[in-house]
Amino acid sequence: MVGDGVLNRKMILSLSSLREGFSMTSDHNTAIHEFVHLIDKADGEVDGIPEYLIPKALIKPWLTEMHRTIERIRKGQSDIADYAATNEAEFLAVISEYFFQKPTSLQKDHPRLYALLDTIYNKEAGQHK
Repeated sequence: MVGDGVLNRKMILSLSSLREGFSMTSDHNTAIHEFVHLIDKADGEVDGIPEYLIPKALIKPWLTEMHRTIERIRKGQSDIADYAATNEAEFLAVISEYFFQKPTSLQKDHPRLYALLDTIYNKEAGQHK
């Protein structure tokens, strides 16, 4: 979980969840998921827009693709976990898990999302995978 109040900017994980998330058989990674919430929260809002990382020019394309994909999930037209359609913050966290754990599948199945996340997460490196 990502804390509030005195635990603001803190992430608390159980050891079993941490280990399970990095096992080869897991489809969910709690550490990545909660860390992305911390990144999202860095600007003061947990809103699915990681302003700390995202170039300003990508905010509108990111929102457009995020909302398009959330709508597809809600209609049952996507292979992305239903939990991603809960809200924008959960979408960012879930799709980031997908990006870091199954990048080849994400690139193949959702090339626009992959390209946006690749730019967001790899902009500091000055190169893309």
